[in-house]
Order: sequence, then structure tokens, then C-alpha cells
Amino acid sequence: MKKVLGFYRTFLQTINPQSYEGFADSTAKNSFKYFFNLTLNALIVMIILMLPTIIGLPHAIENQLNHVETFNLNIDFKTSSPLMIPQKNPVVLINYANETPTHNAKIILNNNVLYAGVLFDTYQKNLTMYKDVVATKTDISKVLAFLLLLMAPTVAIIFYAYFSIKYLAIAILASFVAVFIAAILRRKIPYKKLINSAMYGISLTVFLDVIFFVFGYSYYYIQFVPLAVFVIGSIIINGDKIDPKAKNRFVEIKG
Repeated sequence: MKKVLGFYRTFLQTINPQSYEGFADSTAKNSFKYFFNLTLNALIVMIILMLPTIIGLPHAIENQLNHVETFNLNIDFKTSSPLMIPQKNPVVLINYANETPTHNAKIILNNNVLYAGVLFDTYQKNLTMYKDVVATKTDISKVLAFLLLLMAPTVAIIFYAYFSIKYLAIAILASFVAVFIAAILRRKIPYKKLINSAMYGISLTVFLDVIFFVFGYSYYYIQFVPLAVFVIGSIIINGDKIDPKAKNRFVEIKG
């Protein structure tokens, strides 16, 4: 709890331009630690905002199936031996062979019977009754929603990696652009301070971008305005006015 409160205390400080005098001098370790906490918390916020959609997933799938007039499944599928994905410590096991699988997995499809572990219980469904998709659309919607929820941890990891790579790339790009802005503003500032300012300055942008994504908003990338404001503010606060006689006038690579 202290770590969570500590993160949001720092997050609120990133909204104050005066705080960037301290953020610019942060160590690389602290900057990256805060940044990855930022993307993790952004992911948690996204999941919370999407809860109504997740809860209504079976109903949404059923509504889409209402547009289907005829849909019959008649799949002839056999295996010579159980299929295990991955081979070691399988998560999914598919068995249509005349043998009983000796391995265990989180999801097992054994001769048209689906088994899936749910916390401390086991979900079991005989899939032969679902050959007529339209007639059993309510049950099928629940099964599909359940299978999608089983994929949620993997999807969450993918989104976390995506957020981390995306926003890190944006922060680095912002720091490069800041080099030219410093020249325009005639300020001399170490690059270390620019990248630190971008790593903290992207905070509000990340949360706005996630909220816009969840609700489908598109305001001409206005969510990136705070990043620009905080980085430019940091240049003004931390940059030294240029000495016209100095050889290295704008950005110090070592700082």
C-alpha cells in the first residue's frame, strides 16, 4: 500500500511544473523504476475502466450471434495422440484419441468435453450439444466469454509490454525533440535532464491516452500536450541561458 501511495504521490507531483527541477536530476534507476510503475498502474486503470465491458461480454457476444440465421458445426477431428501446448507443462491439451490423457493442463478438450480450471473449481461442458450454434447461442456466448477471460492474464502481459515499449519510445522521441526546442529557446541543458523530464512528464499523457483508448475518444492527439508542456517547462527551469561565446551552446551529452 505504501508503494502505491508513494507512486501516486509522485504522479501528482509530475503535474506541477516546478517539480521538474528535482525530477530532471533524478537517477536513471529511479526514472526507469517510476516509468515502469507508471505503465503498470495505467494497465490496472484500463482494466478497472473496462470492467463493465468485461461483465457484459456474454451479452455482447449473444447480440452478435442474433444476426446469424443458420450455423451448424459438424467437425470431424481426431488425433493419434494428445496435443499438448506447449509440450512441457502444457496449458492446453486436446485429445481426440482412444486413450486417456496422462498429463494435466489448465484447459483440456477431451473427446468433445471441455474442462477448465477456475480458481479452486473445475468448469466442465460437453460440446456436442452446441452443434447448432443459433439454438444454443446463450450457452455458447457464456463459453466464449469464459474462454476469453481465461486468456486475460496473457493479454494483460502483452498490453503491459506494449505500453512499456510504446511510451518509452515516445519519451525518448520527446527528449530528442527537446534538444531542438532547447536550441530555439536558447537554453543549455544536459541531455540527462531532458530524458528524465520526459520520463516523468509523460505521466499524465499515459493516463489520458489509456482513458481515450478505453472510451474510443480521439481528440487529435491532445493527450500528448501535457508531455510537451512539462518538457518545455523543464528546459526553461533547468536550462542555463546561452553564452554566445560558448562552443557547446545548447545540450551537454554528459551531465
